[in-house]
Amino acid sequence: MKHRAREVVLTAGSETGGLHFLRSGAVEVVKDGVQIASVNAPGSVFGEQAVLLDQPHTADT
Repeated sequence: MKHRAREVVLTAGSETGGLHFLRSGAVEVVKDGVQIASVNAPGSVFGEQAVLLDQPHTADT
């Protein structure tokens, strides 16, 4: 799926049940309004913690 710049892909508290892979570009991981990580390598996985622990996402991406 393709997303626009600054579009929120995952929201804290949501449950998507799937892994997300970065094809290109960059994703910021934001928790309580503070950027805590940046993912920019093609093929990187994000949102995996929620899937592996079977819990809601803990940050916005």
